[in-house]
Amino acid sequence: MNRFRSTKFSKTLRLIVSAVKNFEQRLAGLDNRHCLSLEELTLFGFLKKKHYYYGAYLSALTSIPMLSPSIDCTQALYSMVAKTSAITSIKILDDISDRLRNKQEAVESQRKHLRAFTEELFDLVYARALDYEQSFIRRAENSCMSIARWTFELVNRGLRRDSEMLRVYRRDFEDYIDGQTKSMDEKADGAAPATTIQDYIRKINEKSVGKIWVDIDFCFFEKSRGSLGPDDSDSILCVRKAADHFFKGCNIYDDVADLEEDLKCGIFNSVPLLALDNGKIDRSDLKRDKMELLRILRQRDAVNDAVYLGDLFFLQGFRPLMEVRRLAELMDINAIIFGAKILRMFAIRKWLIHEPNSNSLTKTALSMGSEKLYRIPEHVAIYAKSI
Repeated sequence: MNRFRSTKFSKTLRLIVSAVKNFEQRLAGLDNRHCLSLEELTLFGFLKKKHYYYGAYLSALTSIPMLSPSIDCTQALYSMVAKTSAITSIKILDDISDRLRNKQEAVESQRKHLRAFTEELFDLVYARALDYEQSFIRRAENSCMSIARWTFELVNRGLRRDSEMLRVYRRDFEDYIDGQTKSMDEKADGAAPATTIQDYIRKINEKSVGKIWVDIDFCFFEKSRGSLGPDDSDSILCVRKAADHFFKGCNIYDDVADLEEDLKCGIFNSVPLLALDNGKIDRSDLKRDKMELLRILRQRDAVNDAVYLGDLFFLQGFRPLMEVRRLAELMDINAIIFGAKILRMFAIRKWLIHEPNSNSLTKTALSMGSEKLYRIPEHVAIYAKSI
């Protein structure tokens, strides 16, 4: 990214390192009376260093080109810390829900997470008078909620109460949490899937963090400029739409990479849902042994179809960015486009790691090429009307 005006190597590296250090200092200051400490979070596997390192690196892909060309780099740094906190908190809660919560408890935790990310006043639920197991879970969740509060506090500080972007941020977080709770219906316990690929595209894929990812940047953009003009609002709408498509595409790539693990857990993600809708499998196939179903999906090219569906989402993201280029020079659009390509490579790399072959290698390498090189077959392209 050194060839773009906003993302010179020395500045980008300095901001990433500073974001990681700032976040680690915050982790060290967690309230150990009511939260798991940094050491406990790491020991029990809730906190993985790679998650907040990824968060800092990926936050740089939008925060620096969107904020540093026309705004103080300090604002880009705070936005990166806010996003690193958000993604780390999300990862911790996912782990708690998968390991320690039933579905109803997990849904309630998601609602609490929404309040932590969006409300002016939020209190932790203390762990007094609980048995050890319940106290442990509560303290782990309090750690997660405390980290989510760092995101809101950084975003909210300095914004007017009638802030346009704060309103958008809150609304998009509601959509994200709604997508997270709907995604819990993917687990069918060996029965038929609870949803269709069309519902997945329209509802479940709202669990994408794309819009809130750039909402955070634009909250800092608004507070730095004082208010948003008409061109600013148009640019924000375009970039949000682009980021939403990019991250939703990455959700599909994640489904491809996680297919084997999801099937073992009784989860029918977008890969079998798409295959079912295309007639490549039928409902009787869903009752097969999960490893047999995995073999059939691979044999009938259902995995490649899902990659094409991810590409369909991804390609939709480039169009609104072309509009931004005509509207304003406040942001480094070329760097944002390049960052989106890095994001795709980052997401699809897991598939390459799980299935290293010429096909996965070629499709991963495509990330750095022109969008004109993508070829979406007609039976997948028809899903564009659902996006």
